[in-house]
Amino acid sequence: MIKQVEWTDDLSVGVELIDEQHKMLIQHLAKVTESVAQHEGPARIGTTLEFLIDYTDFHFSAEERHMAANDYPGLDAQRVQHDEFKTTLSNLEADFGEEGATHALADAIDTLLVNWLLKHISSADV
Repeated sequence: MIKQVEWTDDLSVGVELIDEQHKMLIQHLAKVTESVAQHEGPARIGTTLEFLIDYTDFHFSAEERHMAANDYPGLDAQRVQHDEFKTTLSNLEADFGEEGATHALADAIDTLLVNWLLKHISSADV
């Protein structure tokens, strides 16, 4: 069963720009998970996954710039976590390219990415 992910106010980090970007990431993660689970066409899944990868790069860069400008003490740890997330996304894209939209891909997106992102936003980004 694919977990429905939605933004909740307890995920807010108190920075409107970052919160809006987090909302966008959550929406697109939910969209790609749903697309895989419903066996939608590979082109739609691939496009959504590609957007998610590009947007994640954009968001993490913006977030790290904001943290650097505000002397955030955990910036180096954030960068490591961001790089790990981007690597995971890249691996999922490679899996999709090799195997297509599988239940394993949907499960990986659901468990790895969604849980990681929600945990990261609610604990590391605050």
